[in-house]
Amino acid sequence: MNRLAVIGAGLMGGGIALDAARHGFEVQVFDARADGVEKLRARAASVYARWVKNGRMAEADAQAALARLRPATLAEAGAADVVIEAVFEDLAVKRALFTELQPHLSPAAVLATNTSALKVGDLSVGFAFAPRFLGLHYFSPAEVSPLVEVVRSDATTQATVDAALAFLKATRRTPLPCLDRPGFAINRFFCPYYNEATRIIEDGIAGTADVDQVAQERLGAAAGPFTVMNLIRPAVSAHAMTNLGSLGPFYKTSRTLNAQAATGADWPLESRVAGADLDLVERRLLGALALPALELAAEKVAAPEAVDQGAVLALKFKEGPFALMRRYGAATVEQAVEALCARDGHPVPAFAAAAA
Repeated sequence: MNRLAVIGAGLMGGGIALDAARHGFEVQVFDARADGVEKLRARAASVYARWVKNGRMAEADAQAALARLRPATLAEAGAADVVIEAVFEDLAVKRALFTELQPHLSPAAVLATNTSALKVGDLSVGFAFAPRFLGLHYFSPAEVSPLVEVVRSDATTQATVDAALAFLKATRRTPLPCLDRPGFAINRFFCPYYNEATRIIEDGIAGTADVDQVAQERLGAAAGPFTVMNLIRPAVSAHAMTNLGSLGPFYKTSRTLNAQAATGADWPLESRVAGADLDLVERRLLGALALPALELAAEKVAAPEAVDQGAVLALKFKEGPFALMRRYGAATVEQAVEALCARDGHPVPAFAAAAA
């Protein structure tokens, strides 16, 4: 298994492609834009040059990796051993692509989607390749971030999962196996956490700077939720949160997040509220991390220890939500979670899952 095809040469697909080429894979790239692959090769040359300068790559290896990045037609891409789709995050767009791709797929090819929010089963239902299809959700920047969620739908075979794990091992990625549920494992708790931060602003309890300070100093986040939302863009943040809406009232996107997304502007990061109740901010952020973590554990979406590892690797948290709950203690966590459930009319999750 040494031939990879990446469909979509944008931010995520391009990062996956240039990293796989670095690890010895022959990478064929298809992009609907005429200059898409050319731009990717220029990006790869720049990244490799930086790695050479930093001592992470030898010059000869950089040149060899660049030579392994090649443009391909959709038919050529389908002949690869592993095909990763990384096009626009829209169910209809992705399924239309798969309809066009299906006749060209090798009978043994593993097909993966890099979706961060769409259900893997919804993408593959009705296609003959469904048993060989799964989610490989990389985190940005894909060429650097070590974590990849490995998402198995009801149709995905174990052989497909095993092949995907072998590919990730060859490219030195850390897999996080999880079930095909909204938000998978990491976004299941991370999106509600930053959504709750916007509710705190909405309620006039604190400013963005106050919330970011609490997240860093008390919860151990490398950066506060508003800083992170500016990095991924408020509109993207709102879209990701919207995809969790089917999980219940607590997961409803806040009015403030939707309004900020509509402006197209970043959050102002310096705002503070005189006399802000930082203890209340802490409890609400803790509850917003704990509630979805408890639910995903009860649903067996992913192993709690793997979720904690993922939070450290992908989000740069000092500790994941389950370790955080153990640090605060059951009584404190229960109070924080029950307050949010009472506010939203959301079912209270089972607290026994925190000790799983």
